[in-house]
Amino acid sequence: MATFPKGPTNNFLVNVQGIMDPIGYTLRLRERYGDPMSLPKMDGKPGLATGSVEGLRSVFAVPPEALDQMLAKNFSALFGESSLFVLSGARHTAMRKLLMPPFHGQRMRLYGKQICDLALQHSRDFKPGQQLVAQDLMHTISLQTIIHIVFGVTAPEEAARLEKLLESLRKSLSLGLTVTLVIPWLRREFGGFGPWAHWQRVTQDLRSFLDPELARRRADPAERTDILSLLLKARQEDGTELNDQQIFEQLHTLLFAGHSTTAGALSWALSFLGHAPAVLRRLQDELTALGADPEPEALAKAPYLEAVCNETLRLRPPSPGVGRKLNTPMRIAGYDLPAGAGVFAQIIWAHHDPAVFPESEVFRPERFLERTYSPFEFLPFGGGNRRCIGAAFALYEMKLVLGTLLRRYSFELVSRSQCGWGCRVCPALRCA
Repeated sequence: MATFPKGPTNNFLVNVQGIMDPIGYTLRLRERYGDPMSLPKMDGKPGLATGSVEGLRSVFAVPPEALDQMLAKNFSALFGESSLFVLSGARHTAMRKLLMPPFHGQRMRLYGKQICDLALQHSRDFKPGQQLVAQDLMHTISLQTIIHIVFGVTAPEEAARLEKLLESLRKSLSLGLTVTLVIPWLRREFGGFGPWAHWQRVTQDLRSFLDPELARRRADPAERTDILSLLLKARQEDGTELNDQQIFEQLHTLLFAGHSTTAGALSWALSFLGHAPAVLRRLQDELTALGADPEPEALAKAPYLEAVCNETLRLRPPSPGVGRKLNTPMRIAGYDLPAGAGVFAQIIWAHHDPAVFPESEVFRPERFLERTYSPFEFLPFGGGNRRCIGAAFALYEMKLVLGTLLRRYSFELVSRSQCGWGCRVCPALRCA
């Protein structure tokens, strides 16, 4: 058996630094230890991190029952026992099957005009010279997409109430709460002032909003296309419907996984474009050629727009990596690991592999027009049977929002300084 590779040994420091600076810290680890790299032991079991094509293939090209979510117990504390993050085996497969339809194919494309209209609605009053913060704009559009398309709430008063609840939920996803995901003893009330206490309050407030909404829709099953209504109609393999707790936990999970991540990706796209005026010009030329009022599908099929979105996701994936727990002994990246061992698929390592992405630190969307990448080379939404269920929807939303905005406006960065690897992107822009 090959000597196990070197790596960091302090689990606490790895977790905290990984949360504070997820991309920069992860890349520095590869520079120091190489690929693959050992991870600190969890529950007495070894761990391994890899981002090579061969390593990622050995992680993701295995039967679904061979792997479980790492930190499943921790996720259950935040989102509940029936959350898609927590389920494993046949239960996970069955729940994915129920949740999949709204996020793919024709059903997803029904939402295209709504997404474009929401982007227009929240940008139609822009004036030349007006300054704005990209992250604020994108969070607003993403939040309204969730209110209208996921929850299907359209009444102004109810929509305003839900907006406040979801915004409070987003803000509660602070550094402090994220740390509680990997450090369970921090899940304490601390007199009602800590991040865990705040998370519990906003979660209960959201549940208080949703329960009567579910009761109304069950009593009046009118034909609706929002994702919440589709979940109410969904039937499990035994013919039973999802109960209120199951629906709430899936919505809670979708909010956590899909709101800030899409808004952040869109913010990064504007930031990268602000530093690459030639790319921005080429993109706007492509969008102008689509005509005065292109259909959403025309935007979704625009090749350079998709390349811009993919290059953004390469440099700033929603997560720098994903963790899996082995249910059976496996050989990963040339090393034999026992059942119970942890494996971390380092997405950001794969996206910065110079053999696959030359000049990997450079924002160059053309690379996605020059060749096609395998799911073990470009995987911003993870891989295998736990690949993000909303991946297609997130990319679709990115293309429509970015395309809608940049067909009408040009933006320039107020500050030319580039954000660091690990900071939360919040470029200040000026509408030109």
